[in-house]
Amino acid sequence: MKKNYLLLMLLFAFFMRGQVIPGDRFSRDSKQNAAAKNWAGKSVGVATTFDDIQYWVGTGSNKAAFVVQWNDGKNTDALIWGFRWDGTATGEDMLKAILKTDRRFFALLYKGTQTGATVGGLGFDLDGVKTIGLYKGIDYTYPLYPANGFVNTTAYDFDTYKAIDTNDHWQSGWTNGEWSYWGKNPADTNFGSISTGASARVLENGSWDVWNYAPSKNVLPIAGTFTPVAPYVEATDFTNGYFMVNEDWFGHTNGSLNFVNKNGSVNYRIYSTANNNETFGVTTCYGTVYGDKFYFISKQAASGSDQNFSPGGRLVVANAQNMKKIAGFANIGGGDGRSFVGVNENTGYIGTSKGIFLFDIANLKVGTVITGTASVGQIGNMIRTSQYVFAVSQNGGVLVIDPANNTLVKTITGKFHSVAQAKDGSVWGIQDQKLININATAFTLTEYAIPTTKYLGSWGAWNAGSFTYSTQQNALYWMNSVNSFTSGTKIVKFDVASKSFNENFATIPGQTDAFKQIPYGAALRIDPVSDELIVNTTENGFGPHFQKNWVHTFDATGNLIQTKVLDDYYWFPGTTVFPDNTAPVVSTTLPSEVSIKEPTVIDLKNIVSDTDNLSAAIVKSVKSVSDTEIVSAVINVNDELVLTPKALGNATVVIRFNSNGKWVEKSIIVNTTSNLGTGEFTKLELAIYPNPVSDVLNVRTEDEVLKVTVYDISGKSINTQINNNQINVSDFANGMYIINIVTDKANYVQKFIKK
Repeated sequence: MKKNYLLLMLLFAFFMRGQVIPGDRFSRDSKQNAAAKNWAGKSVGVATTFDDIQYWVGTGSNKAAFVVQWNDGKNTDALIWGFRWDGTATGEDMLKAILKTDRRFFALLYKGTQTGATVGGLGFDLDGVKTIGLYKGIDYTYPLYPANGFVNTTAYDFDTYKAIDTNDHWQSGWTNGEWSYWGKNPADTNFGSISTGASARVLENGSWDVWNYAPSKNVLPIAGTFTPVAPYVEATDFTNGYFMVNEDWFGHTNGSLNFVNKNGSVNYRIYSTANNNETFGVTTCYGTVYGDKFYFISKQAASGSDQNFSPGGRLVVANAQNMKKIAGFANIGGGDGRSFVGVNENTGYIGTSKGIFLFDIANLKVGTVITGTASVGQIGNMIRTSQYVFAVSQNGGVLVIDPANNTLVKTITGKFHSVAQAKDGSVWGIQDQKLININATAFTLTEYAIPTTKYLGSWGAWNAGSFTYSTQQNALYWMNSVNSFTSGTKIVKFDVASKSFNENFATIPGQTDAFKQIPYGAALRIDPVSDELIVNTTENGFGPHFQKNWVHTFDATGNLIQTKVLDDYYWFPGTTVFPDNTAPVVSTTLPSEVSIKEPTVIDLKNIVSDTDNLSAAIVKSVKSVSDTEIVSAVINVNDELVLTPKALGNATVVIRFNSNGKWVEKSIIVNTTSNLGTGEFTKLELAIYPNPVSDVLNVRTEDEVLKVTVYDISGKSINTQINNNQINVSDFANGMYIINIVTDKANYVQKFIKK
């Protein structure tokens, strides 16, 4: 911003100039002005030096010191920062750079004066609680939260503002007190008042600026020693916790992202912190991690009323490790954003209000709409199974898309609200009062009535919904509904194996208070590693009640084990997203070399696992065959590798296993032998699962198991029995084991981990 458009004025200098205030004209008292000059003439340098400064903002070869002295009796006072720059910089540049960078420091600015803006108040989060914001007068209903480090006002009403946290540094004033502005350049012995204001104050290498509050307009001496501010450090490790994607406060700020650490702390607006205060679009309703990228979907691109944050668009792509922005798209095919799913290494699908659009992950480009998806109303959530994409639409039911050619292959009619895949690979859709099992490859349907409660969805004001799944148990979960806009207070569990409902699995807390807690947005998600249920709640009553937000953690049995209270703010949490920390692991049971003389099938369904993703959804593909004249290799709809010999010789087949955008590759050397034929398929199969295992280890083979021996890491054999191809390892100590399986045709040695 040009210097002559924004002037951060010294308040007593403002009085000297006799600025016009609505209703009155003021001028500075000549005695007070003289006293300030006399005081400045006696000022001497302070003991603090540039070498003492700990927190530097900006980059460059020039350095200046920035001091704020509150004179409020709270320790520690007279805080000092450092500022670096190249070229030309002003006191305004320094103030705004520190406000933007240090999230503990905040200000009140009046931008409507004839000569620029006035600093009406300065504050600092002294106690580390992070409750940053202001109350105006007695209005405790709608606090004012700083964006870019400051709150704007449109009048000289500075005396009416108070900090939300009374333990913070905060001083403001126009009639009862004021901020005075002092400076010292390298050639100066003493500090002097700067009557030109901060935007006209040109810094020199070695300059000192001091903002010194004058209670009751009594200018106090500048402190002899300044306290260095410790560097402000945001969390940069986003692996041990989970993300909260927030719709945020419509009309005030665009979408945001918080990170809840497992240690109990919360880091707010981590995307804005990493990207120079940029935000997402308006009403960010969905987010997902795929591969090394984080995809954020908002309903609209930008809010014209948001002057404090730079909007990012309907689709924002960021680095999933450090939240740095990669790309943003205001236009995603002409529709408003709803959802996103990664399809493979090169392609994603964007769910919108006008169909499903292709997204080129490799080249970061929005593509065309998938034929048949543009006239079915809003697209809701989408899931990727190992073979297909299942997408819920508002008017067209569940759309089944083949990712191999991005074509719509099946439409399952009905009024669906959401879709999910269970641990065993089965696909489920949910309607008002029934679950629909959708066969994952044949698309046949089986209905199960929900006994008493309902799930009414949210097509009217869409969110991603609470219908979700566990990666550890073969179970689905959701919040019951009161109506289409309000969830109930119960978590419902559906056991996929037994087809049984528990409509009282857990109840969210806060039901005895005057204003009860209610779920908001997607509300319920399950940690794929810990199997803990994460529930977002807010306070009912609308309006200011939505400032109250909680995050509850339930264990896998429905017990409430932790509650976090978020800073008061209109977060409107959209959905919880978990980091993807691990890559898939391929079992050693997958042979590295096979000899075949006839078509051969290798079952891949249980050959690969992923500790923080749904193993059943891992996509298997043939990446390459070194010699297609020797052997052909395809993967069928049953996740089986079919090897067909074509001529004598050998070839290498490379299989890729893609788990939510992270993949590993394994090579199989295929030797074709004599007597090539096209007779019966031979099926090679041996699997031990799950691995790691906690209770029962399953052994699967086409051969008859004759003997099983388990050895610990020291080589000591452990008394082991196998019943119905299952081994009970619940009493084993945690650690690695070796299992020797002898069948009527072969001898197999594998490793497994007891957890």
